[in-house]
Amino acid sequence: MRERERVSALLLLLVILLGASLFQNQISQNLTSPGSKVLSDGGKIDPFEVSIQGSIVDNYANISYCLFYDNYASETASEIEWFLGLQSELRLSNISVELGSKIYWGRVLPEVQAIEIYNESVEANKSAVLVQRYEDGYAIKMNVESGAEVLLSVFVEGLLTRHSGLYSLSLPVGRNGIENTGFAFSLEIISNFAPVTGFSVHGLPNIVASDLSSGIRLEYTADTLTIEERIEVIYTLDRQTGGAQLLAYNNGSENFFVYLLAPSIVEDVESARRQYVFVLDRSGSMSGIKIQQAKVAFNTMIGGLRTIDTFNVIAFDHEILKLWNEPHSGTTTNIQDAQNWINSISARGSTNFHDAAISGLLTFAEGANAKAMLMLSDGLPTAGEIQSPEGILSAIAEANTLDISIATVAFGSDSDENLMANIATQNNGFFVFIEPDEDASTELLDFYRIFSTPVADDYEIIFSGAFEVVSLSPLRESAFFNGTEIVVSGRYIEGMTVTTSIDYVTGTEIYTNTIGGATQEYEHVEFIWAQQRINYLLKIIKLHGENETLRSQITSIGMQYGIAVGGYTAMVLTAYDTSSIEEDPVDDYTYPSPSPPATHITYAAPIAPPAFDSSLNIVSSSMVFGILGLVVIILLVSRNRRG
Repeated sequence: MRERERVSALLLLLVILLGASLFQNQISQNLTSPGSKVLSDGGKIDPFEVSIQGSIVDNYANISYCLFYDNYASETASEIEWFLGLQSELRLSNISVELGSKIYWGRVLPEVQAIEIYNESVEANKSAVLVQRYEDGYAIKMNVESGAEVLLSVFVEGLLTRHSGLYSLSLPVGRNGIENTGFAFSLEIISNFAPVTGFSVHGLPNIVASDLSSGIRLEYTADTLTIEERIEVIYTLDRQTGGAQLLAYNNGSENFFVYLLAPSIVEDVESARRQYVFVLDRSGSMSGIKIQQAKVAFNTMIGGLRTIDTFNVIAFDHEILKLWNEPHSGTTTNIQDAQNWINSISARGSTNFHDAAISGLLTFAEGANAKAMLMLSDGLPTAGEIQSPEGILSAIAEANTLDISIATVAFGSDSDENLMANIATQNNGFFVFIEPDEDASTELLDFYRIFSTPVADDYEIIFSGAFEVVSLSPLRESAFFNGTEIVVSGRYIEGMTVTTSIDYVTGTEIYTNTIGGATQEYEHVEFIWAQQRINYLLKIIKLHGENETLRSQITSIGMQYGIAVGGYTAMVLTAYDTSSIEEDPVDDYTYPSPSPPATHITYAAPIAPPAFDSSLNIVSSSMVFGILGLVVIILLVSRNRRG
């Protein structure tokens, strides 16, 4: 009996020793396996310091964001997610990470490949950044390796265009802003065209302004600052008269050009004859405050019509109702009849958005009048032949043969802002969103001043000598709006001339610009062309569908010029990529080339951190347990033989 008890005790000891050995080996594998994921779900960190600095030179913005992250004391990696919702004129041009004495630069690859590389970096506990382009901005992910301090720099650039006589630069600080963070801001606005006559800054408590020889410098610093979402800088130039500018650039093999056209800013009495169609949603989803706001907005806008203008009104739910069969002039009687008709309607039924939009476009008559359609809705289609946003956008683009400018007003927090905004963006219009608690008439005042004051009946632009012209705005039969600009880019061989004729109410103005061989002074011209070319190809895909040629062109241009295009390319940066490292980082963070630096160094893998040394002790302990287990087995075998 005692013998059996001894054997049982030895067997129990054996099980304990072997279990301990397996447990220790598992810990050792988790610590030393190169494929294990070190990222912790809870390892989120915020920047302890943020700076935004840059310049606007002749309306071309060059901005850098610098965000400092400290993960030095952590034993696990941390992942940062940041969304940068940039205005349409701007693009994210590059990223960099400063880690120790080295700077790593981003590179653009096919999107799937970039995602794979980023995930591999996360698995390897290496700092990495992934930038993906979405319709409303850039999603930035950064993995900060354990035991590291990292400086993330994000570079943004683009040509600002005039709207209602003003230039605006919107600088987002993520969807949720920053809270109690050290902050520095510095921006120079320089103009060689005309003096800077005024500016305003929103989002910062105060600003220090100083004069420069050709502009101003705006600065702000704070030890701790909380910003909700964005900083906005608005400025104006002493340039009310119309004008055109032709810039060219040679990259060593090709000539690129950018043509900027700004009509004169005129008084409302001098603006062009207008033909309007107002389309108002009266479906059930517009019930309550929405329909009330829409009626207020309609009454505010229609009250400014002139007798030389013509208009018609459409109200829709699942059915389409038109006030008149033919457009009527903007007399006091006709305006009052239209207001009474709209005030009498109530919200009911489903939403046939597609048929309402197409009916509105078909209401317009051909002619020299400036044409504009205004849609007031929550943009939530529930009826009709086509209900998907993509299908509606495509149908509108196909039906808009007269290049009618479509402005949209979205009501309510549940509205489809993307549909409404895209209708305006893709049809040379304007978009505004009205919150439920906002005064619709006040919010729409500035919007209506833009929408209601086209300054030209017609205009024509002729490019001689250019073999490629890219414009996102129609170049014929479309109204200029007061204080706006048009930007056209392209390529030419030796020399070119641009002749523009604008038919104002007060007469015709003609601008002629000629240029010969290009210089290498305006490097940004090529990047404007690349971005416009991609946008043009994306517009073709929306209208006619994608094919391999279009996909290949977008991917090729995106990779060559460092442009992230949603669904095609993405930007990635990895801390173990030896092809994108720069030694001895400089303090001056100016705009870098979109490609990695030409001179590279060989980066040796760092020595394993001390944390991994503890695994040696664990492995040694498991070996001891294994040896003890072996001794127990030998003793058991020896005892059995004796028995």
